[in-house]
Amino acid sequence: MHPLTVFPELLTFELIAPFILRLAACVFIFFIAKERYNKSYKWASIVYGISGLFILLGLYTQISALIAIASIKFDYWVNRKGLTISTERKLLCAIVILILLSLLFTGPGFLALDLPL
Repeated sequence: MHPLTVFPELLTFELIAPFILRLAACVFIFFIAKERYNKSYKWASIVYGISGLFILLGLYTQISALIAIASIKFDYWVNRKGLTISTERKLLCAIVILILLSLLFTGPGFLALDLPL
């Protein structure tokens, strides 16, 4: 039986995709944590840093993804009230929220500390 894909050999590496998504989300989350720390929002920086670290390690990935989504939405809401958010930032926030939703439903993938049930 032949699957409907151009490179069926790559399907053996399907657990690497959530790992790559975890890395992409962490880059954004750590960037926001550093930005919030520079603007003296220490508590927000700590929340972003801890959730980003947990997502990077693959530890409690689904809970950390929910916390990160809530933090990003709250940060977006606070910045929207001050009218200081750009179109590129809105798009980036939407993409990262979609990545985190994907991690919420698929799990941590490869090289994670979460144990499958």
